[in-house]
Amino acid sequence: MLLSPTPAAILDQQTKLLRTQLDGVYDGRVDAVHDARVATRRIRELLALAPPAAGQDPDENVGATYREVGRALGKVRDIDVQIALIRDLERHAPQTAPSMVVVRQDHERDRLAGLRRLIKTLERLDLEAMLSRTAHRASGPRHRLTARAWRDHLKHLLVERSRTAAERITHATGVYFPNRSHGARIAIKKLRYAAEISQATGASDLKRAIKTLHKGQEVLGEMHDRESLANTLSRYVEREQISGEHIALTTQVLEGAVLDLHSSYLERRGDLREACSEIERSGLRGSMAAPAIAVGGGILVAGLAYLSNRAPQSGKRLVEVKGRLAG
Repeated sequence: MLLSPTPAAILDQQTKLLRTQLDGVYDGRVDAVHDARVATRRIRELLALAPPAAGQDPDENVGATYREVGRALGKVRDIDVQIALIRDLERHAPQTAPSMVVVRQDHERDRLAGLRRLIKTLERLDLEAMLSRTAHRASGPRHRLTARAWRDHLKHLLVERSRTAAERITHATGVYFPNRSHGARIAIKKLRYAAEISQATGASDLKRAIKTLHKGQEVLGEMHDRESLANTLSRYVEREQISGEHIALTTQVLEGAVLDLHSSYLERRGDLREACSEIERSGLRGSMAAPAIAVGGGILVAGLAYLSNRAPQSGKRLVEVKGRLAG
C-alpha cells in the first residue's frame, strides 16, 4: 500500500517545480510566469502549515518573501490575461481592431516594464538561494513540516474556510455585484487550497467537492477578468487613435459575457454550497478543539497534473457579436 505524501514531500515537489520555471520567467514566457505563480502559492500555503520554531526563527520572513515574489508574478500574469482577452476582441469584433491594437500595444509595454521589475525582484531576493533554504532537510520550514500538528490545523482550516465560503456565496446574492462576486471567488479559492492539501495528503476524499470548487472558481475568475478589462477600457475613451464607438462596443461585449458567465455561476451555486458543506463535515470529523492557523497563498496538490496555462474564453456573446459585425 502506497503511503500518501507528507507536506514536507509536497514542499520538495513545489520548490523543484518553481526552480524549473525560473529560466522561462527570465525569458518572459507567459506559461512560465503562470506556472511559477501557482508554485509560489503552493509553497506559501505549506509554509503557513509549518509549526513556529522555538526562540528566534531565522526563517520567519520566508513567507513574506514568497508573498513578494507572488505579487510580482501576479502583476505580469494579470497583464497577460488582459492581452489575451484583447486579442480575442480583435478577432471576434474586427471593426474595433484599430482601437484594440493601440490598447494591446499599451498593455505589451506595461508587460515589459512589469517583467523588468519582476526580474529585479527575483535577483534582489535571490530566489534560488531561498528555494534551497526552504527545502533544506535538516533545518528551516521543511524540517518543521515533519511534525504531526499540521493535521489538526488543517481540519480546523477546512471548517473555517468552508463556512466563510458559504457566507460569501450567500452575500453575493443572485444579482450581479462585481465586488461581492469577487469576494465569493477568493473565499472559494482559499477553501479549495485547504481541500486540495487534505486530498493530497490522504487526510480525506474530497475529489468531487474540489472539482466543483474548481469549476465555480473558474467561472468567477473569467467574470472578474472581463470586468477588469471593461474598467481598463473606460480609461481610453479620450485617448488619441482610440474610437469612442469602439470602446463602447467592446465594453458592451465584455459586459454581455460577464452576465452570461454570472448565469452559469448561478447554475453552479447549489453545488458550490453542497461542496462547502461536504468539506466542513470532513473537517469536523475527528477535529480537536485547537485554534486554527491562518493560511495564505496558493494551492498544494501532490501528484495532480499541473494546470496548464488557461487562455481566457470569449463567451458566447463574442460569437454573437462576431456574426452581427460580419453581417
